[in-house]
Amino acid sequence: MRRGARVGIDVGSVRIGVAVTDAAGTIALPRATVSYSRYGDHFDQIADIIEDVAAIEVVIGYPRHLSGAEGQSARFTRRFAQELGNIVSRPRICLLDERLTTNLAHQNLATMGIDNRARHDKVDQLAAAIILEHALELEKNTGKLPGETIRKGTVAGAGDE
Repeated sequence: MRRGARVGIDVGSVRIGVAVTDAAGTIALPRATVSYSRYGDHFDQIADIIEDVAAIEVVIGYPRHLSGAEGQSARFTRRFAQELGNIVSRPRICLLDERLTTNLAHQNLATMGIDNRARHDKVDQLAAAIILEHALELEKNTGKLPGETIRKGTVAGAGDE
């Protein structure tokens, strides 16, 4: 398994959960909840985190339907990944199937006794950490890079019809 920090992202239309690993890339920890901005300020905040941890990879949760089909949320997330790839040049950016991670994050927080109002700020971060843990496990167990690599320089929205 490759050594190096990674960033996990759970994309939402209102909030974006961000998680990071340690420098060795072994433990995923919730890091921040970034507010989505129609002006793109969220990309600057995420780019700062990527730079801060010197990430070798960014893993973005890809919300397919349970059937495996791609819906509006998946298309939104793909565009998000492409735009992020146009802003940050260094780390690999990939999409990783994230079905049910937000539900799992809610369950984990409920198990810890955190009520719904307090969960609001933490659930996206925890979902991002779950996505990142899944990516680490995939790489550890298969020896392959997790997810679908997003090519740099792709025009956001191209081919999404």
